Amino acid sequence: MTRLSNRQYPMLRMFCELKGNQYMSIEDAQQWDQRPFRSMLIRKWVSYKPGHGFYATFDGRAALQEFLSTDIARHNVMAPLTAYFDPTAYGLRVHKGKRTAA
Repeated sequence: MTRLSNRQYPMLRMFCELKGNQYMSIEDAQQWDQRPFRSMLIRKWVSYKPGHGFYATFDGRAALQEFLSTDIARHNVMAPLTAYFDPTAYGLRVHKGKRTAA
């Protein structure tokens, strides 16, 4: 699973929204927080093309797409909630035994 920080996500999205023939210049890149910029260069999500500028690579676009499309639905919705949730603390009944899906 691709994990993007609160700084990486908006920056990677910005690169991915550039049209096919658009690049980010060095001068434009200097305006942004360099921590996510550096991490994306290291991961090869962003690259530089001499004479043009910075752009999102195939891997960068794939990382953003994976981040946006990660399924968080449960496979068994009838399974109990996480052990960190105490239903008795909220006055709820604790179901004993095995439940079956309808």
